[in-house]
Amino acid sequence: MIVEHPEYQHSLELEDTTGLPKAVILRGTERRIELNNFQISLTVGGNEVRSATGGIDYEGAYPISAIRLDGAAQWSSSLVGDRCSIPINIGEVSAKLEFLFRRHGAALTIGLVLVGDPGSKLLIRNLTITSELHFATGEWRLNAPGNGIARDTPFEKVSAWTGISAIGGLRGSSAVLHMASQQDCAALWFRHELEVCDIRVKSETQNVLSLEINTNFAGDLGRISSASLDLFDLDLRVPGFQDFPELFQTWLRQTGHTTPQNPPAWIGSASIYEAQVGFSVFYPDHRYEPYADLAALTSDLERIAALGFNVIQLMPRQPYPSYNVHDYWDVQTSFGDPEQMRSLVRECHDRGIRIILDVLLHGVLDQESIAAAADGVRGGPYAKLVSSSTSDSFSADVGEWSDYLIAWSRHIIDFEPFWKAGSPPVSPLIAQHPDWFFKDSHGNVAGIYTKAFDARNPEWQAYFIDAMKFLLTDLEIDGFRFDAPTYNDFPNWANWARHRASLSTLACVPLFEHLRPALKAIKPDSLMYTEPSGILLRRSMDLNYNYDEQWLVTAISEPSQARAWGVRDARGLARWIQDRDAFLPRGSLTAHHIDSHDTFWWPSWGAKWRREQFSLAHVQLLTLIFMSLPGPFMMFTGGEHGIESVLKGFNNLKQATPDWAELKVQWLNNDSMPEDVFGMVRKNAQLEIITLVNLADEAQILQIPSNSRSQNIRLTVGQISRVTLTETGLKLELPARSGIVLEASGHG
Repeated sequence: MIVEHPEYQHSLELEDTTGLPKAVILRGTERRIELNNFQISLTVGGNEVRSATGGIDYEGAYPISAIRLDGAAQWSSSLVGDRCSIPINIGEVSAKLEFLFRRHGAALTIGLVLVGDPGSKLLIRNLTITSELHFATGEWRLNAPGNGIARDTPFEKVSAWTGISAIGGLRGSSAVLHMASQQDCAALWFRHELEVCDIRVKSETQNVLSLEINTNFAGDLGRISSASLDLFDLDLRVPGFQDFPELFQTWLRQTGHTTPQNPPAWIGSASIYEAQVGFSVFYPDHRYEPYADLAALTSDLERIAALGFNVIQLMPRQPYPSYNVHDYWDVQTSFGDPEQMRSLVRECHDRGIRIILDVLLHGVLDQESIAAAADGVRGGPYAKLVSSSTSDSFSADVGEWSDYLIAWSRHIIDFEPFWKAGSPPVSPLIAQHPDWFFKDSHGNVAGIYTKAFDARNPEWQAYFIDAMKFLLTDLEIDGFRFDAPTYNDFPNWANWARHRASLSTLACVPLFEHLRPALKAIKPDSLMYTEPSGILLRRSMDLNYNYDEQWLVTAISEPSQARAWGVRDARGLARWIQDRDAFLPRGSLTAHHIDSHDTFWWPSWGAKWRREQFSLAHVQLLTLIFMSLPGPFMMFTGGEHGIESVLKGFNNLKQATPDWAELKVQWLNNDSMPEDVFGMVRKNAQLEIITLVNLADEAQILQIPSNSRSQNIRLTVGQISRVTLTETGLKLELPARSGIVLEASGHG
């Protein structure tokens, strides 16, 4: 069966008995992709139970995947394009395959519509798509910007399942794949805006890519008329990878994935100090307490300012409520004494330091939720592993969570007595507003270890927005970092939400789009900053976290442990950042860190700081690399020990350079640059700021193109480099394990 439309270049070949796609063809050319073994599977039924590590699991759920054609194709037209719908049955479930030929953007969307049945009691727990994509014979290379795959990786190197971060995921990305041979190119785009899908790929041959998408769709067929899922976009007309970013930027604009046009002017040159007040506890009997109270932090502002930090990011008070919610309106419990808080803000502002609050979204702690979480750990699979060693959880593949879950389980047990002592027996919000929370089908409040707020509820949204407006106004702060907005990554089976139970995970997206104008109306230069780094959460944010980058720290620090298809060296890191940024919406900003409370929280005691995991000398070089990247740099209290000179030197340069954030970035990462050297330039018509970091055990001789007439060494790490001006640029002898920042000016 062939599906095509005279206005469009792409056509589809479908299975005659199922309607499933077999191949996508670019008419008039030899370009085609075979979609072999294309399968759709629904997980249905079963009973809901609390997972040992929180959220909801299902007992007795079962798959259905028998598909048969159930009618003739029907065409419809809209402003978006022309759609071919083909009725099918997936077991007992009625559905429609949908093939949308787009007028703009990626050429073809392959989607699915599940058709509701008012009499049905069937609950959909998940929907999975698998296929093998066979490309033309030849050697193919894969690019997956923002994911754990190095530039231009041959297919056959990706020999194990590798995660592709969803656009709304924690370690989010643009979720686009570019495939190319010497003759042909193709692109897949996983543009999932309603659920956080789990996507993974692998290949053991030169021209076959295996694909699996767990959509994490969940819904009650008896409560819906229909539910649409866009599975992926596909285009065989794309250019080579080097030229693809410009086309992809057009796709982003056409689908509404843009960044706000009114970010605060100060954020581009910001350096953020993440401050912890109170003590945190770690197995077996360790405490970390950088500041006992807000007054102690206030008394340390001179030192923080001297290091060059101009933004304080204030964590919630430890150990209670920690990274949980007590009540947004209760400043005393959440952050500390309100008068000390106001004094801290005044003292910060007097020194030219802005202050933002770290605010949680995932749920409230009470003694019931703590008991459930701790009992789940003690009776679960990680109970015997909590004393085992754990490392950086974010160096693993995006789909690998075992190390994190061991550390998370230990964290629950560590904090249990302190959370229990600080929290009420039952949160008053439960009785007052039961519809604000995730539920299972039995009406029980659900959560991972808190009682999970459902940001999808309009009343809860109003409560949250009002609270943020209050904090911004009452405390005269400069904005917020929003922690864990997608943490509750499981369905809400409450009666009012169960028609598409999986919508609640990404309910923060419309919430933030409503919150932004409310905050900007009060304080136009206030900051909105959040954890997830994908393009979906960049639509309303001025700044996003760099969870997506954290694996790079380990990869270049321990290259022998890196995956065959990953980044292994400093040049590869520069290429990865360049490619990631090229596929983010224009204007996107990422806050880079080496040490944060997240990297500190999860490893075992004694290996929490990067200086403990590697060496202090190596961390100095890492700091120079990550401070040089486009966007702010941030660091957790205590991470500064031993790297003060790097922090001071680079922050002073940044703040003394007019229009720092407006300097154009030029990457020094072509094949002429040694693999172990990181290089980049910030420049305008008059000035060049050049960063070079040599991670090799031997010196490197570098020739850097430049038309400058003078140069000034602004910062060095390790031995002093020899720099010579030549007719074609700068010649440097960069010693082993060293770094340098040069200021070149007086362009001829």
